Amino acid sequence: MKTLLKVVLPLLVLIIATASMLKMVASKPSPESRPQGVISTPVDYVTARSAPITLTVAAQGTVSPRLQATLAAEVGGKVETISDQFEAGRFVQKDEILVTLDPTDYEAAVAESLANLRSAQTSLVQAEADAEQAISDLKEVGVDNPSPLARREPQLEQARLRVDSAEAALALAEKNLERSRIRAPFDGQIIEALVDRGDVLANRGTPIGTLYGTATAEILLPLSRNDLLHLSLPDSPSEMSLKNSAKPQVDIILGSEAEATRRKGWIDRLAGTADPITRLRSAIALFEDPLNLAQEGERSIPFGSFVSVSIEGRHLESAFRLPIVALVGGNRIRVIDAKDQLQEIPVEIAQLNTTDFIVTAGLNDGDRVCVTPLETFVPGLQVHTDGNPPAPASESTPETPDPTFEQ
Repeated sequence: MKTLLKVVLPLLVLIIATASMLKMVASKPSPESRPQGVISTPVDYVTARSAPITLTVAAQGTVSPRLQATLAAEVGGKVETISDQFEAGRFVQKDEILVTLDPTDYEAAVAESLANLRSAQTSLVQAEADAEQAISDLKEVGVDNPSPLARREPQLEQARLRVDSAEAALALAEKNLERSRIRAPFDGQIIEALVDRGDVLANRGTPIGTLYGTATAEILLPLSRNDLLHLSLPDSPSEMSLKNSAKPQVDIILGSEAEATRRKGWIDRLAGTADPITRLRSAIALFEDPLNLAQEGERSIPFGSFVSVSIEGRHLESAFRLPIVALVGGNRIRVIDAKDQLQEIPVEIAQLNTTDFIVTAGLNDGDRVCVTPLETFVPGLQVHTDGNPPAPASESTPETPDPTFEQ
């Protein structure tokens, strides 16, 4: 009996506990039914609007003078005088005398050449008189066809050649005298002065200084092949001969946006060859009065300045400009359809910049273009754009308890 009780009693306790648990589960209240909401992702968008667009290409380069010359003596001699303007940083005018060499030797050469010319001219007059007398004498003795030698023509020609030679020697002597006064070949700024009073220039071609022209500056702008496709640059003799206003225009910027110096210029021509190392071909931009000598209100852009340049490119009659955040991959964007669902479409991109890109095909006016980066995307993704998610779906019926747990 005791053994039977030990076996039956635990089983009875287990059965009663199990029944109690099942009754508690079956009698729990049903969960409250709630409306099932549509999962929606908030996004921002821009509305696509087509408009005429002129492409631009950004480039950078260093400002240099269009004209620059190494001033050099064309004759030797001792430096006698130097202009007060012949100092680094000062401005000079075309034909202004900068350096004068001792002219003594050259003045003597002019005087000697002039004396030789007068002597040669006197000899020519004598030779002409002798020739006339010889012809007269030959006629008197009845010689009808005298030889050139009898007419003294060789002596006359020699006298004429001596005059020509003397005239050439005088012109050279006067030229050398003029060369002893070294002048500025164009309006410019002295960059370097290499001589002073008392210096002796022994040889022709000895450099005395460096001069930069101030009328026009140029900027060498390296451009990639892709950049060149967006531009219409003067690359033929007829295009290079166009007026400056008919060539592609450029905006030149020196410094930050707040204190930037801005100037207008134009693309004058393309370099003849590509750089053998970078394989880039350069465009040469020009702009006038870089040092603002005309005092027209603009600040100067000194030679050697590193500037940013925006180049006017091809004109598109109808295109879309979109922020760069709207671009997905290389050539796709995401648009929001009429059902507020996100779709990804391919587009044709004319130009890609750091802040925006230009679309020429694949997009329509009024399309809503998503500008919110998404970590996860599937076609047809439900989105909302006004801060309010879509309205919830119709209420679902309450769930019924599992009959397995009913008593």
